[in-house]
Amino acid sequence: MKKDELLNILKKDPIKNMSVIGFVENNPIEELYSNKNSYLIIGKSDHLWNYIVSDNKKELELLIKDIKFKSKYFANIEDWMVPIITSNKEIDWRLKTRRYYFPKDFKIDKPKYDVDKLREKDIETILKHSNYSEHLSYDLLLKRITEGISACIRENSQAVAWGATHDDKSLGFLHVIEGYRNKGYAKDIGRALINEKKELNELPYINIECENNKSIKLSEGMGFKYDRNISWIKLK
Repeated sequence: MKKDELLNILKKDPIKNMSVIGFVENNPIEELYSNKNSYLIIGKSDHLWNYIVSDNKKELELLIKDIKFKSKYFANIEDWMVPIITSNKEIDWRLKTRRYYFPKDFKIDKPKYDVDKLREKDIETILKHSNYSEHLSYDLLLKRITEGISACIRENSQAVAWGATHDDKSLGFLHVIEGYRNKGYAKDIGRALINEKKELNELPYINIECENNKSIKLSEGMGFKYDRNISWIKLK
């Protein structure tokens, strides 16, 4: 199956498949397995990722039954899929998130502050201040800045608040440096990214860690709607 054919299938349910659509559009796909309406998509970004699309437990069980996975990294895993994926296997780590999307008919205000794009010169600042620096690299951030969309607010030419898109086109990397918070910078970064997504005719969506109540409150206040829980899993 060609990538265009796969995308046509996925886009029949653009909200359910928003993460997979973004990943397939952004990255090379190495292997594809299917069983009726269930799919295993293996693609390469920072790791070789196993993306799963399914609504049927029996279909999924049959689909992956005899597959010898080349990678231990799994993405787009709904809660009901976890026992199937991890059967007789140990989990190294699991990132649990709540997925939100910004409805197509919703409007969003323009930013109140001047918003710039992230540049390569900003990467060291991001690595220094991000809460997830251990999961980031210079090359990964450069790719996201040059191949995705981004937004930042500067003071004295220095980036003090920023956001960008991940390899599946989800909004992320949101951070405001301590000392520059409580000014509405985070909301303006969100506004800028949402508006740019809309201009590209792409669905703005975001994955937020389940315990991150501050970001959940911010996103819901801006108009994002909860879709479902999604996990990233690495097996041992």
